[in-house]
Amino acid sequence: MRRLLVAAVAALGIASAVASAAPPNADVRFATFNASLNRSSAGQLLTHLSNPAVDDVFRRQIRNGAEVVQRVRPDVLLVNEFDPLQNGDAGVAPGPENLFRSNFLEVGQMGAAPIDYDYAFISASNTGVFSGKDLNGDGVVGTTPGTAAYANDAFGFGFFPGQFGMVVYSKHPIAYEDVRTFRRFLWKDMPGNLIPIPFYSPDEVEILRLSSKSHWDIPIQIGRKTVHFLVSHPRRRSSTDRRIETVAETTTRSASGPTTSPPASRTTSTTTKVSREG
Repeated sequence: MRRLLVAAVAALGIASAVASAAPPNADVRFATFNASLNRSSAGQLLTHLSNPAVDDVFRRQIRNGAEVVQRVRPDVLLVNEFDPLQNGDAGVAPGPENLFRSNFLEVGQMGAAPIDYDYAFISASNTGVFSGKDLNGDGVVGTTPGTAAYANDAFGFGFFPGQFGMVVYSKHPIAYEDVRTFRRFLWKDMPGNLIPIPFYSPDEVEILRLSSKSHWDIPIQIGRKTVHFLVSHPRRRSSTDRRIETVAETTTRSASGPTTSPPASRTTSTTTKVSREG
């Protein structure tokens, strides 16, 4: 079971006169949960969530995750590694975020009390989104969803669009009209960015997105206060290490022949990997 990270945030000066308000100075519990509610193909999570009575490893995993949430009982919850519907599936209702809520969270699991979230936010992810570039540097542009070549060359690692996405649940009202997402924000437009060159070529730098999934600013109304829930969940592409070693080796050979990379090159590689993951 992935660790559930919980942070309690004090909501100060909240007026009790507001119907939806928490008591003044009450704690509001925020949590993030890597629930591994991602699946191997598009639409599979939707199928699993739609049929909660089936007793298989997938449904048991979902029920176990729901039980953890019910026992910890956060007021605001970010669930990572959750496959959302993509734009082409907009006509499908209800979506996986609603099915997880109605079929699992709102149903007591293993003696735990059900938990209700009146508000939810979900949006598209960069994972599994076709980039058109050879981002892992293996000489091939992956064009076929479901293949490793495609997953490694997507803007964020994923075998299909949206795999490993995320969703936010809240007991407090979400100001949907004020939500900001930064999924398409370019890495090169970040002031002081540390894009590794020549890890990425100039034409790749022109289209690289900062988020491997997305960055969200979700305003949540807690009494008379607005709390901005800043959300992201970086994911590294699996082939990063291989390309880093290739770049380091090429740089070293061009400078001093085919020798072992010096400590400086290894340090640069480590820094590159960290900056790419962010």
